[in-house]
Amino acid sequence: MDTKEKERAVEIFGLVVKSNMLPEKLEKLVPLSFIGQAAVTFYRAKVKAMTDLGMTEDQQKATLSDGQDAGKMLLAIESRIGELLPTTKEMDQERAKRKSGLPRSASIGSLRPQGVGEVRARTARAIARNPEAVAKVIAEAEENEDIPTKTAVINRIRYEQEKARVKKAPTSELVLTLQQADYVGTLDKIIRILPPYPPKDWNQKSLAYASAKAEIIIGRLEVFRHGNRKGITE
Repeated sequence: MDTKEKERAVEIFGLVVKSNMLPEKLEKLVPLSFIGQAAVTFYRAKVKAMTDLGMTEDQQKATLSDGQDAGKMLLAIESRIGELLPTTKEMDQERAKRKSGLPRSASIGSLRPQGVGEVRARTARAIARNPEAVAKVIAEAEENEDIPTKTAVINRIRYEQEKARVKKAPTSELVLTLQQADYVGTLDKIIRILPPYPPKDWNQKSLAYASAKAEIIIGRLEVFRHGNRKGITE
């Protein structure tokens, strides 16, 4: 999708956000989710480049606000898709009917619209089943001046599932496993917050300060590099 197509997606999705109304049928929700994803991707790139684009403070706030609204609307759309999609069990039953030659209640195509593969279906169902995770991701994004995304929600769901799982672990393993889950959760937060590229045109003082911080982080993660397992208990 080129820049003009992304800008068009932003324009279309902006109307959806302003209307705050979702279609009732999957056939209309699914293409809208693709448009929404393009809009969110566009906003995320623009937010990261706001300083380089020379935007005023008011322009930056407006861009971030629009991006956050788009992110929240996309999550609402994905949640609705997850609610309307057939379950894996229902899909398996339809496939079994097809193989056996028995009458089917509906075709596979009508059960799951075109463009929704199994992985995407699982993602939408997970978002629909975990409104608390969605709310936490939105709150974190607003606090950190970021845009909420589907990936962030799925990471949060996995983190919460891991925390729930380790609570059932034997007492002797519980403390260590909880520490591991918290560590991975912290890494997830850093990845969401830290921009993929540093700003351009550093002054020497700021560069030295940032370099010192980066060296600390790199040093703490060195154990994970190049298969170096020293200090990690198997």
